Amino acid sequence: MNKFIIPLVVILAALIIGGALAYNSYSKCTVSSGGANIISSADAGNKLIDFVNNNILRGQATASLIDTFEENGVYKVKFDVSGQQAEWRITKDGSFIFPQTIDLAEVEDPADNTGTTVGNFSVSSEEICYEDGKPVVYFFGSESCPHCVWEKPVIRGVASKFEGLIAYHENIDNDADQDIFKKYSTGGIPTLVIGCKYYRVGSGEQSGEETEGKNLAALMCKLTQNQPEEACEGLEDLVNSIN
Repeated sequence: MNKFIIPLVVILAALIIGGALAYNSYSKCTVSSGGANIISSADAGNKLIDFVNNNILRGQATASLIDTFEENGVYKVKFDVSGQQAEWRITKDGSFIFPQTIDLAEVEDPADNTGTTVGNFSVSSEEICYEDGKPVVYFFGSESCPHCVWEKPVIRGVASKFEGLIAYHENIDNDADQDIFKKYSTGGIPTLVIGCKYYRVGSGEQSGEETEGKNLAALMCKLTQNQPEEACEGLEDLVNSIN
């Protein structure tokens, strides 16, 4: 599964403990701006990515730069790590970096993880969520995320086989269902939530389209009591293996 090798929480802890000191040891590419040592947005983005790769991920995964732009007197850097996207900030002189800001008033209690099942989905202790009597399947992604682009037609195709039996919410580049996203995601995309019972951050690319499709179908079959038969036929063993 494409997801952070090191969860964002661990990255934040590493940054808080040693990030500022380590980052200040980097040389700065500076340009003159009113006497202050201001680096360009491009240099700022590359510097933050270098820091994440060299001091935090250390070969376990690779961060890649998506975009850098100025906001509220600092640079905001958007980057990707194995299918998860994050936005961090760096001061304009390149001295300090800050993880994504969090509004504590809006933080949802995370879903309790009771283990993993097919497709490397986490199993939640939550009750199955329904809409009009149908289990709800959520897909969160962005057209700017290549892993989301890969995953979208797979889950869309599987969900179409369960029309009338599930409620499919495909949230691409919008803020719908943010309560669900905040509860089940680390902030990365793609995020898939199957009936609020099974969830995963990251795509199924490593398994391949066929296997990913079967895993998704099995999870949905689990929630619909193996209906419809034509969608669940041949998946009995996989469905029975799901926690």
